[in-house]
Amino acid sequence: MKILISWLAVNNDLKYSNKEYKGINKEGPTCLFHRYYYQHDRHVILCTNRRYAEDADKLRESILDEFPGRKIEIRNLEVIDPIDLNEIKTKVQHHMEKYRNDAVTIFFSPGTSAMQVTWYLVHTSMKMNTEMVQTRSPRHTKTGKPELVKIEVEKSDVPNTILLREKNLSGEGKALAEPGKPLITPSLEPVFKRAEQIAATDPVTTLIQGETGTGKDVLARYIHENSARKGKPFLAINCSGLSDNLLESRLFGYKKGAFTGADKDTDGLFKQAAAGTLFLDEIGDISPALQQTLLRVIQEKEILPLGGKPEKIDVRLITATNKDLHKLCTDGKFRWDLYYRLTVTELRLPDVLERGPDEAEQYLHHFLETRRKSLGKKKVLKIDREAMQFLRNYPWPGNIREMENLVESLYVFCQDAVTLDDIPARFKKVPDEESLNMEDVEKAHIRKVLELKKWNKRQAWLALGYKSYNTLVNKMERYGIEEEK
Repeated sequence: MKILISWLAVNNDLKYSNKEYKGINKEGPTCLFHRYYYQHDRHVILCTNRRYAEDADKLRESILDEFPGRKIEIRNLEVIDPIDLNEIKTKVQHHMEKYRNDAVTIFFSPGTSAMQVTWYLVHTSMKMNTEMVQTRSPRHTKTGKPELVKIEVEKSDVPNTILLREKNLSGEGKALAEPGKPLITPSLEPVFKRAEQIAATDPVTTLIQGETGTGKDVLARYIHENSARKGKPFLAINCSGLSDNLLESRLFGYKKGAFTGADKDTDGLFKQAAAGTLFLDEIGDISPALQQTLLRVIQEKEILPLGGKPEKIDVRLITATNKDLHKLCTDGKFRWDLYYRLTVTELRLPDVLERGPDEAEQYLHHFLETRRKSLGKKKVLKIDREAMQFLRNYPWPGNIREMENLVESLYVFCQDAVTLDDIPARFKKVPDEESLNMEDVEKAHIRKVLELKKWNKRQAWLALGYKSYNTLVNKMERYGIEEEK
């Protein structure tokens, strides 16, 4: 499909007087493009907020009156700051993924300078079938008609340099470098949509729940990067395995002489993350004493460094856990009052098994490309059909982290292609209850039914619904199922 995509040219497509809408500019860039150069299947007009989306609807109706049957869609990206390059780039790149299999014409002219730079970054770095065009106003042409000009650029790594330079010039010494764009598969779209809503509401707390390795840290960073705090620090700490004293000093800091070895004043993470975001992973592992301290920090918005005086803080707090905090509260192991403070908003990340084999394959291709770059490899590894089918059906108990580690291992030991023999042996020894292989599933189910029926084979046979009692007996022999004495 051939797609035309552009921003609404607020000051040129629409007529305003004293900030009041007065109608459509028939000689504006969008109307003129449709009049002289439109040869596309669909036109997608991007807007920054709901108000302009409503005005864009009027522009669409005006074009359809002149050119009935054309397909024009209005997409509101909810841009908070129309000159914020990082915010616009993040939202536009996410939206552009929808057209990865299409031929896309980017109408470069409408929009702010940040929007135009974003088009350049999209065109040069997303490796899509895109072209950029702009129009020259009729008043600057000999024919009295607008001229269509194709923008030729060399696709290179320059966009990354632009982003890093923008960060350096901003004067924010602690700001993060541009993080890798997360892969948002269909099952994750609702999660990341809610994350964007959370990011736009500052400074509510957020609890991210999910198994180990599902990408809770990536989601936390995504919230930060889409929030008003995105130019400020994003700091993270895993609370698991740290003693109370060590964790308290890391979080709240300490003054010189507060304890043996404290030879200078040291800021904690809450202070270092000033005006930014602090991510506390494995929050379910902190002690009751530290739970009480953290509750006070959230309520009073102040910290007490060891050996010091109370200090006010301004930090967005995001926490995560792979445990059932609600159950921990019920069992008396986690404070209800802290639980309610942490769960003003909640997000849950599904594990890889829940996301399904198609998305598992998407992630594999994603990591094959990203790890190729990070490891400095010239070619992307190709996984043959048999190996890919095996990996699609693998349950991934370690989730995304396990998948990343496997891909890195494959790049170490494989040159061009990956076969089933190249997959480490441990991946092929999957517990029956986690396997997606039909025989493993059947074996686990037979054992489960026998245990429920206290190993009464006749009752188990009836429950399983096999036509013959001998079928159950034969399957038990085949799978080596025996009652444990």
